[in-house]
Amino acid sequence: MKTRSFSAGQRRRPRAVWAALITGVIVSVVIVAGILLPVLGLIGAADATTFGALRVPVGAITAAIVISYLVGLGFLVLTFVARIGALAWITAVAAIIATLVGSLWPLVATAFASVDQVQDVIPFIQQLIGQFTGNN
Repeated sequence: MKTRSFSAGQRRRPRAVWAALITGVIVSVVIVAGILLPVLGLIGAADATTFGALRVPVGAITAAIVISYLVGLGFLVLTFVARIGALAWITAVAAIIATLVGSLWPLVATAFASVDQVQDVIPFIQQLIGQFTGNN
């Protein structure tokens, strides 16, 4: 009969912790590949088709992606060090949510920027119509 000896305070990680960690890493990578890259491609295509007229908030997008992915990575580290299965799953899901938010934020930020830009254009169009019709 074999026995395992562990030092004081050291326990083996349950399988639930490893399952949570592997699931969190795989789903986060799938989110980056399946959501972030197409979103950035869509934003780049929209910017290219408007010949640079669309003001894309590149700095805010970059900062949001970096911060949310660092938060997600932090949660994955917490998943790795967890010794309780339920806690590992909670931190893995938090990592997935942080990655998802960071991947979708560029789309939201670009939409807000374009709405602000359209609000700047409306008075200009009204002025052009007024000049054309003679109503200043």
